[in-house]
Amino acid sequence: MMPPVPGQLWSCHTCGHCCRTLVEHITDEERALIDEQGWAGKLGVAPYVRLGRGWVLNKHEDGACVFLDDENLCLIHAKYGERAKPLACRIFPFSVRAVPGGWQASLRFDCPSVASGKGEPLSEHSRWLGRVANSLPHSPGENAETADLCRGVRGTAEEIDTLVGRFLMWLGGDEVPFSARVVGAARVTQTLSSAKLDSVRGERFVELVDLLFDALPGECPEAPEPPTRKQQAMLRQLVFAHSEHLTLAEMQVGAVGKFGHRVRQVQGARRFLRAFGDVPPIPGLTGAATFPAVEAVRCGGDDARAIEDLQRRYLYGRFCGRSVFGEGYYDWPVFAGLAALWLSVSAAGWLARCSAAAAGRDVLTLDDAAFAIGVVDRAATRAPALGTMAERTRVLYLMQDEGVARLVHRYALTGEAAS
Repeated sequence: MMPPVPGQLWSCHTCGHCCRTLVEHITDEERALIDEQGWAGKLGVAPYVRLGRGWVLNKHEDGACVFLDDENLCLIHAKYGERAKPLACRIFPFSVRAVPGGWQASLRFDCPSVASGKGEPLSEHSRWLGRVANSLPHSPGENAETADLCRGVRGTAEEIDTLVGRFLMWLGGDEVPFSARVVGAARVTQTLSSAKLDSVRGERFVELVDLLFDALPGECPEAPEPPTRKQQAMLRQLVFAHSEHLTLAEMQVGAVGKFGHRVRQVQGARRFLRAFGDVPPIPGLTGAATFPAVEAVRCGGDDARAIEDLQRRYLYGRFCGRSVFGEGYYDWPVFAGLAALWLSVSAAGWLARCSAAAAGRDVLTLDDAAFAIGVVDRAATRAPALGTMAERTRVLYLMQDEGVARLVHRYALTGEAAS
């Protein structure tokens, strides 16, 4: 099923971003087809290389795929057609997950054309995506459509559908500013996570959810307290976890190189924790910024409406693609996954401010927000570190004392209140 994201458009604009930034894994069958087509002789370099126990498309020194030509077009596609390309290349910027009776699709916002919302309506791609997905073995997990609400309390499909529907209704409204809506969503998440739900099930659960959302408009004017220094430090650690992105060359280094990378990783994590001096390099970001300069960047500039639209589409995409909890998000319970989603919004707010500061700006632009959401979404559901018990413990800690709501408010991408 294609994610029904209101206002979302997409078409490939051959920018080559995915061919330069992603490491594309290939199957043995795809490797054999590349050999059959004789690409090693045509390219003059190895078309694929081993990575761990598998194989990936090879890269040039500048990070570009060896099949990418000077016009950002795929050589395989040009010579043999779209269906001859490896699946990982064909399906981007979509991901699919097997569910009973079909496939659940989600959209990747690390594609610039997705972030900018340029192209055709998603419905125009449904038949194509269905054809690609149906070439895969269909084996949904036992819990593909449900998840624990919290530890020990299994949610029904109806309860989860109701909860997702209410969040989407709330985020899609316009009675209060969008930044306040995300804060309100974080507050509802915290309240539900602390509720005793063992006997509040079915219709009673729906009534509780309705009650909380109906009360939100009156609570929105009350802004949360500023985050504590510890809460801000934990957010910066989350930013670091989202920003870790290795190139193929970095993945291929030997034991000495891996040790060196680990040392740099520890040093970078420590600098993010202490917020001292310059922000360590972030992949994809040019220029340098200091931690104080990041904190000084404001939102609410000329691009505020466009940034709000981007953020709303991103959150809708995560909800509609069900990449927030359960099998769609490291098998996390619903409320923990929701809290992680709101924290990822805060992480995007911090990264956008870093992008602005590195460019010498003190107000956010759409380019800053698109870069930040791309970084966050590239890691979401794909960075093993984000699915660990240590990360879940961090999220659970920040759900206390309105930590999530405080951080969402402080690092909002839009809204003068958070400036």
